[in-house]
Amino acid sequence: MSRREIPQRSARRSAPSIQQRTRSTPSQARTARAKGRSSASRSQSRSRVPTTAQSTASRSTSPQRKLRVISAKPTTGRFKIGNQRRRIQIVVAFVLVMLIVVTAKVVGLQTAGGDSMRAEATNQWTRTTTVIADRGTIFDRNGEELAVSIPAATISINPKLIDNEEATLTMLATMLSLDVDEQQRLYDEMVLKDKGFVYVRRQVDADLGNQIAALKLSGVNVDSEPTRLLPGGDTGRSVIGQTDIDGVGTAGLEKQYDDILSGQNGSVTRQVAPGGRSIAGTEDAIDGAVPGDDLILTIDRSIQFTCEQALLERVGNTGSKAGTCIVMDADSGELYAMASVKRDVDTNEVLITSGNHAAVDSYEPGSVAKVITIAAGLETGVVGPDTVFEGVPWRAQYGDDLLRDSDEHPDEDMTVRQILVESSNIGTIMVQEEVQLRRHWDFMRKFGLGESTALDFPGESAGIFKEWNELYGSEKYTVSYGQGLASTPIQLISAVNAIANDGLYVAPKLVRGFVGDDGEIVPTAPSATHEVVSTNTALVMQSLMTDVVCSGTATRAQVSSFNVAGKTGTGLKAQPNGGYEDEFGVRSYYASFVGFFPAEDPQITVLISIDEPPAGTINRFGGTAAAPVFARLVPTIAHELGIQPPSNGSACAE
Repeated sequence: MSRREIPQRSARRSAPSIQQRTRSTPSQARTARAKGRSSASRSQSRSRVPTTAQSTASRSTSPQRKLRVISAKPTTGRFKIGNQRRRIQIVVAFVLVMLIVVTAKVVGLQTAGGDSMRAEATNQWTRTTTVIADRGTIFDRNGEELAVSIPAATISINPKLIDNEEATLTMLATMLSLDVDEQQRLYDEMVLKDKGFVYVRRQVDADLGNQIAALKLSGVNVDSEPTRLLPGGDTGRSVIGQTDIDGVGTAGLEKQYDDILSGQNGSVTRQVAPGGRSIAGTEDAIDGAVPGDDLILTIDRSIQFTCEQALLERVGNTGSKAGTCIVMDADSGELYAMASVKRDVDTNEVLITSGNHAAVDSYEPGSVAKVITIAAGLETGVVGPDTVFEGVPWRAQYGDDLLRDSDEHPDEDMTVRQILVESSNIGTIMVQEEVQLRRHWDFMRKFGLGESTALDFPGESAGIFKEWNELYGSEKYTVSYGQGLASTPIQLISAVNAIANDGLYVAPKLVRGFVGDDGEIVPTAPSATHEVVSTNTALVMQSLMTDVVCSGTATRAQVSSFNVAGKTGTGLKAQPNGGYEDEFGVRSYYASFVGFFPAEDPQITVLISIDEPPAGTINRFGGTAAAPVFARLVPTIAHELGIQPPSNGSACAE
């Protein structure tokens, strides 16, 4: 474009405006422009769609309007340039906030908040199983096992993981010999699938468990779970007691020392494949199981077994209800045996019981209690062994009751020795009257009656022995010969053993020590002792009790190789009606014998009791029902403990 052309184009576009500016003042020009706009507005109202000529005229005659329209276009749009910058800032801020939120979430998952997530993820491919701690072994005094835990297997299922219910059930039923009810229960659980764990069979043979595990059945679990075993069969069961299926002691020493024997369980994790099967070689122990401590008893397994067999035979042959045998070391109070047998009411079979009736049951001791009464008379000095009581009747009135001896006899003079040897009830009452009731009661307590022993055995009875000032009527007298009070067998043997131990009461003892993880034996404390009577009184009583065996009521307790001392007892059992006769007028008896040997140097004390020997037979007495069992046991006990007979011959031959 040439310079000449530029002015011409400019002149054509602006000619009307220039003319108007040359003829008008600025105010007039503004008035003209306003009129022009008003005229244009009216023109547009008459015709909203202008013609081409009108548009051209408008553009040619209103240059200022053209300029205003062009400059106003940016302000009439939806967005302005400044709003775009603000929009970018908002987007950036939003992105930053989102980054902060995401970062915080990631940090939370990697720290505290991630524990639950990691645990949930781990649970999907791992399983944690409790590892049962090995229960401590119970040994006899010679290291022979009395109770031990052995490996076993427990079978369970996870119904949610079982695909083929029929096939799985058939396999388990065949291998475990499941009965119809068990099969139905398992099938219902498999179909219902609302549980993740169901027991099938617990504590099966470990080899059988391995066979089931080898099948790798989906949803079937095989876990190790020990079971308790008595290697000697039922030997010692009365003392040992038992555990439940979870290995918790529920009776006997298993219960008493459960905290020591049970140890602390551990846990192990293992990876699992789809279907719930464990992956071999992925085990990882979390907490190691700590085995329980071992228990060493004072029991001698051979002597315990001999006692149990003798009781089973005697109770069975006599038709009695039950029987008890206790063998005690006279000096230490340690128990070599503590056996209980009982006739099953359903099968009529005599069995070794899991209940220690020697400690938990109490009965009227009968004439064995006369040992305490006579010893009290000797100790207080009111009588001597040869003191004579004149005209002792076979029956006499005391209070409201007519008391009597076991056999009718004319009134006769009797020495204290004769009273004990012939077991006279009336003569014993006469000795007690010399001692006086309160002092006699004190002696009974010193001998251990009326309170439980130091064994502290689960469920042990304290017996029944009223305070001296609570005794009324004939009770004041009958306690002298063992009626109107009750004692446990362990109380009774401990009382008589004080005579064998030269007047020193020694508490009975069942546990010799414990063995910890390090294999060290920690012995228990020696039994507590206290003097009951003087040594001289005890020696006189030993002599009197030897005569009881040689020529009195206990001749069936004699042993050819040893001199034996002891005392029989025939107690009456109280009936539910409060008397000693049932609704048919029949009495029940508790026959016992407590003796020790050798009589010259007592080392072993033995109690035999027979519960409810048949009434009306010769075997209802202590001398006939219980004493023969003692005689049978002495040679075996002496052999096991290495006790040699004395060389001065038999005392009964003199």
